Amino acid sequence: MACGAAREGKSDTASLELLPSAPCKMNENKPGGSQNSTCVFCRKNDDCPIKYGEKKTNEKWNLTVHYYCLKCSVCKKTGASIGCVAPRCKRSYHFPCGLQRECIFQFTGNFADASWELEENAYQELLQHYEHCDVRRCRCKEGRDYNVPDSKWEIKRCQCCGSSGTHLACSSLQSWEQNWECLECRSILYSAGEFQKAKKHALPNTNVGINDCLLEESSPKLSRQSPGDQRKDLLRQGSKFRRDISTLIIELGFQVKKKPKKVFINKANIWNSALDGFRNQNFNPSYTIEIVYVNENDHFGREQPGSKQEFLSLLMQQLENSPLFEGSLSKNLSLNSQALKENLYYEAGKMVAISLVHGGPSPGFFSQTLFNCLAYGPENTQPILDDVSDFDVAQIMIRVNTAATVADLNSIVNDYYKYLELIGCLRLITSISDKYMLAKDILVYHVIKRVQAPFESFKQGLKTLGVLEKIQTYPEAFFHIFCHKPENLSAKILSDLFTVRTLSDVQTLGFWNSYLQALEDGKSTVTMEDILIFATGCKSIPPAGFKPTPSIECLHMDFPVGNKCNNCLALPITSTYKEFQESMDIAIKNTLRLEKEENPHFI
Repeated sequence: MACGAAREGKSDTASLELLPSAPCKMNENKPGGSQNSTCVFCRKNDDCPIKYGEKKTNEKWNLTVHYYCLKCSVCKKTGASIGCVAPRCKRSYHFPCGLQRECIFQFTGNFADASWELEENAYQELLQHYEHCDVRRCRCKEGRDYNVPDSKWEIKRCQCCGSSGTHLACSSLQSWEQNWECLECRSILYSAGEFQKAKKHALPNTNVGINDCLLEESSPKLSRQSPGDQRKDLLRQGSKFRRDISTLIIELGFQVKKKPKKVFINKANIWNSALDGFRNQNFNPSYTIEIVYVNENDHFGREQPGSKQEFLSLLMQQLENSPLFEGSLSKNLSLNSQALKENLYYEAGKMVAISLVHGGPSPGFFSQTLFNCLAYGPENTQPILDDVSDFDVAQIMIRVNTAATVADLNSIVNDYYKYLELIGCLRLITSISDKYMLAKDILVYHVIKRVQAPFESFKQGLKTLGVLEKIQTYPEAFFHIFCHKPENLSAKILSDLFTVRTLSDVQTLGFWNSYLQALEDGKSTVTMEDILIFATGCKSIPPAGFKPTPSIECLHMDFPVGNKCNNCLALPITSTYKEFQESMDIAIKNTLRLEKEENPHFI
C-alpha cells in the first residue's frame, strides 16, 4: 500500500507516515474479535469506514481507534492520519499541521503508471511554451497573444507555475529581469510568509513601494519569495552552503552576454557620467560593458578606450564617499531627501550589483548591520551603538544606558520628550530596567526605521542581475567582501598574480622580484597598491579576479608601461638593479600624480 511520510524539521530521525502502514501492528478487525471494540477517541462502537474510517486495533495493547479519530499532536483535534514511522514515537498529525511544524513528507510506496503515459506523444503539450499576457491591463495593441522576442512585447512566463504570462512592457520589466510571479503564485507565497519567517536564514518578506521601470513589475505588491527557498534552506543546514565567493560571482557573471555596450565616462566626473550611462534607455546590465573615456574639454571629441575594472574601482570609491552613506569605516545608509527624490539609492544598489557581476571590486565598507538587513531582513537585525553616527543621538543613548535610578531615567525622558514623541519611542517609565527597551527603541528607529525608504530603494537596485538573491542564499560568503576591505598586498601576492610572458629577460625578472621585496620592506615611496593601479587601474584584487589575467613582459625601454585595458605591465630591461628601481619609481609615481591632478576623483 502506498503511503506518505514526513519528518519534523527539528528532529534528525523522526519521520511520519500514514498510520495504516505504520510499524505499530495495527491490524484489520476480524469478525468475532475486536469488531465491536470501542474507539478510545470517540467512545463509539460504530464500524462505518466511510464515516469514521477503518477501525484498527493494536493487539498487544488491546487499543482500538477509528482511522479518522486519531488526535493531532499540533492542534489536538481528531482526524490526524499521519503518524511517525519511528517505532517508539506515537505522534500523529494532520497534513496542514505537519507543514506548520516543518515536517518533511515523503512518499514511500510504489507508483502506478497511468495508461495515458504510454500513449504516443503523451507529453507533447509540455513542449509548448505558454504565450499569453494575463495582467489586468494589457498595453499591447496587437493583443494578449502577441509575442516578439527581444522586445518590450516579449512574453515572460511566471517563474513558479509557468502557466501565466506578461508582456515585459505590461509589467514594467526589462529582458534581463529574472524573477516574475503571477498574482496567484504571489498570493500563495505571501500566505506562506509566516512559515518562512521562523527559519534561521529566512529571507525578508518586506516589499517595496517603489515601482522602478527597470526591475519592479506593476502587479499588486505582495511579498515575494522564490520557489527554491525551501531547497535553499535545506542546503544552508549542510556543508553545501559554504561556497567560495569567487565561484559565486563567476556564476553571476554567466548572465553577461558577449554583446558589447559602450558606456561613455568622463574621468573628471565619474559619478554623474556613470549615472547617465546606467540610466540610458539602451543600457542593459547583462551586456558586456565597454568603457570609453571622454574629455568634455576636448573640442575634437576624441575617445580613448578605458579599463572596465578601473572604472568600477573608481565608481565604488565614489559611492563609499558619497552622501548616501554615513559613518566612518563601517557605513550605514543615510537619510538624504534629495537623493531619495532623485532615486539615487536605487542607482547605488544597481552600481554595486553591476560592479560585482562585471568583475569589479566589492564595496568593503558596509556595516554588519546594513549587510544583515539585506541578507536576513531588518526585522531580524539588531543594530549596535556604533551604527549611530549622529553625535547628539549617541549622547542621548549613552545617558539612557547609564541612568542609575528611575528618577534619572524620567529626567532624561523629560529632557528629550518632544524628540522621543516625534520618533515614536516615548514610553512610561516604571522601573530602571525600562532603560534597556528605551535605548533599543531609539537605536532601532535611528539605524533602521528612519532609513526604511532609502533601504528599500537600495535593495531594489541590488536585485539587478540576481545579486540580492545570491546574497540572501549565501550570506556568509558575501559578508566578508561587503563589510571588510581586501587583504593587504604582499610581494608574494603580486608575484603570483602576474604571469610572465614567454621570452622574458631573466635578469629583469630577478630585478622585478627584488623590487617587490623592497616595497614590502618599505624601502621605496611606491606601494604595492601603486603598482597594481599602474598596471590594472585597481588598488585591490577583485573578488572574482582579473580578466584578462595580469601579465608582465620585458622590453627594451627607458620606463615601465602599464596597459590597464589588458592588465599588462611592461618592465624596462636595464643593466643594474639600481637603474631598474629608479625607472620604476619615477614612472609609477609621476603617472599616478598626473592622473590625480587631471582627475580629482582618481584613487
